[in-house]
This record gives sequence, structure tokens and C-alpha cells, in this order.
Amino acid sequence: MSTKSARPRWYAATLLIVMSTLGAGSLPATAETLLPALAPSQTPASPDPGGKQGSPLTDLNAYPKYTPADLEAAAAKERGARSAGPPPDKNTAEIVSREELSDGRVRVDFYTLAAEADPEKVADSLRKSGRKNVEVLRPEPQPSTDGEVQPMGPGDCTYGQAHAFTCPNVWWTNLGRRNPVVLFNDHSGATWPTTNAVYKWNQTPNIDSWYTWNNCNQAGVHCVGVWSANYGATGWIGHTNLIWASTKPGQIRDADVQLNDYYTGTYFTRNNVVTHELGHVLGLGHNDYWNDVMYYSANTREDIGGENPALLAQIYSIDRE
Repeated sequence: MSTKSARPRWYAATLLIVMSTLGAGSLPATAETLLPALAPSQTPASPDPGGKQGSPLTDLNAYPKYTPADLEAAAAKERGARSAGPPPDKNTAEIVSREELSDGRVRVDFYTLAAEADPEKVADSLRKSGRKNVEVLRPEPQPSTDGEVQPMGPGDCTYGQAHAFTCPNVWWTNLGRRNPVVLFNDHSGATWPTTNAVYKWNQTPNIDSWYTWNNCNQAGVHCVGVWSANYGATGWIGHTNLIWASTKPGQIRDADVQLNDYYTGTYFTRNNVVTHELGHVLGLGHNDYWNDVMYYSANTREDIGGENPALLAQIYSIDRE
């Protein structure tokens, strides 16, 4: 891996990190590939996108790229504003499954649960459907502030209370571009603000998130399908699938997102759910802070915070091949 020659290594100098350990990874996909378990085959036509259909790839006027100073300030502000939250209840959890496919690739599925869902029952249902190594992940109590920190490098998996979803990290490759580009190919209905979520994550330096509606004809990008449908009382609101190649550790090969129209409620927003799922696509795991968009359960927080984009920016601070 070569460093990005035009990009100074400012993250190592200005950002600090709490070290932790987590699991392994891999990638490139230049065209969207729907995975059989993810493709909503019961929905032959895409839902009405509303005004999303004509949306641009990016919206840098409303959502400009963060500078190093922006990220440092956002992370500091976030730490200062943290407060002790309510203790997690028995249903505060997210489900993750992980399996090695017959061709040697690794598949991971994340399921964001509805508040009324029993995590253990949802996990059992997924096991019966064929998902392997299904785990119920529950948050550990965390302090509202961070303790001792250390300089952050591109191989680190944690920044403050933000975590990559596996350690060593996995990533999207550059495909000849200055930054890797993840093109979110939206097939979701008008009630899911996928455009807003994509534009927010595009603020992250060193990796670009682009938006398109039902069209994936760009070269040198990784196309990720985002689907919505009434998937029924599955227990999950959002589902993200990622695949990476074990023969090229680190390289993500494919990803898809499902958003479940069945669930509504005042305890979460659809903006929160789609933002959370897209964070997983880019490489994030869960954030330990109870009021973060990447927390284990759906909530009403919709911004991407400071530590989440800072961690991603550091992971992508070197060329990824």
C-alpha cells in the first residue's frame, strides 16, 4: 500500500485514539452484484423514489468535506457533550452473522432491530433461515468521557468510542482514483432519506460516498444497492451485508442494504436507520455511546458525529489496493 502522495499525514499528528481489538477482512466490485439472500426478489419493481430520482451524486454546498480542523473540533465537541444515558434494556442489541463462503470469501450481515423485537428470537429465526455464526451483540457500559489516548494510524480499529466492524480493518479500494468511491445505488422508497445519508457520509475525508437512483454505470466505483420493501415482521429494521475476499485481506468485494418498511415508530427515525446502515457499508462497526447514530439500537440521532468520520478518514488515509 502506498501513501497518498498529495495528502499530508495530518491524522496521525492531530487525532488521538483509544486502542482496542476486534477480527479480519477484503474487495473490489465495479458493478453492483445483488446477493441472493439480500435481493428483494419479492419486489419486482422499485418503489416510488419521490424527489430522489433527480438527485446529484454529491451535495458539497450543503455537506462540504471536513477539514482536519473540522474533524478535530467535531470529535472534541462530541466528547464534551456526552452524557450518561439510560442503562441498556434487554432488547438493546444488534445481531451479526459471519461465515466463510465456499469460494473463500467472508460474509458478514448486520441486523438493526426494532425496539419490540426479542433479539434472541430474531437470532434463532436467522439461524433457521441458514445464517451461520449468528451472535447477539449487546453494548457494554461505557464512561461518558475517554481515558488515555494514543496517536492514531491507518491500521487502527478504534477512535474514542467509534469502532471499525472488524480488526484488522477491511476497506474499499481506490480503483485508480485518488479516493475510493462508494456509489450508493438507491432503490428505496421516498420515505427513506438515502440521499441525505449519502451526502452526510461524503463529508468524510479520504473516501467518497456518491448517490444515484437506480443507475450504476460509473467506472472506477464500488456500486452498493440500497433497497426498501415490506419485508414483514422479521424483527429487523435495517440489514447490511458485506463480503470481502480472504485471499486479499482487507478488500471489500460487495455490499448491499435492505430497509424494512414494515416498522414505524417514534423511538427511531428512518434517517437514523439508513445513516447507520451506510456507516456499516463504509467500514464502521458500533459506537459505544448510547446516543450515537452507530449505536447498537435505532434511535433519533441523525448526524454522523465526530469520531465516526475521523476513524474512517484515518483508515482511508493511505491508498487502498
